[in-house]
Amino acid sequence: MLMLAALTIGLSAAARAQPAEKITVVLDVRTEGRPTRDAAADRLLAAVQHGLETIGDVEVAPREHARRTIWIVTGAGAAPSASVIVTERYDRETLMVLGIEDDDMAERMMALQIVVDHQIFTGGDTAALAKRIVGSINDGLFERLRKIKPKP
Repeated sequence: MLMLAALTIGLSAAARAQPAEKITVVLDVRTEGRPTRDAAADRLLAAVQHGLETIGDVEVAPREHARRTIWIVTGAGAAPSASVIVTERYDRETLMVLGIEDDDMAERMMALQIVVDHQIFTGGDTAALAKRIVGSINDGLFERLRKIKPKP
């Protein structure tokens, strides 16, 4: 009887334990003053994307599947540098909580990008720069997001 009770409690705890929701982001890398990425920006994009993908609860996704965008603008100079801005779009649920019930106003507001983080990085090379960017975002913004209680 005691084993049955312990098994029942264990099963109910396991049923409640759900994997954490993934932090889904878009990654957009550009080169300062140019309409397209240069080779250094391409290398930084690959390195940052790889770093983000190694974090278990982070997913790099297409724009239509993520509320958050990590914008990286690489410096055009010889030394590796980057300006990193993380933005987030409002979702309909948040706007309802804020009292925005009009559909036209909500559509306009959901098109906006709200800046939630901005940092400037320098590094000895592209790998070091990417490591600093990923580490800072993971230890800062992502850590704060992990502490938010999931909605029931």
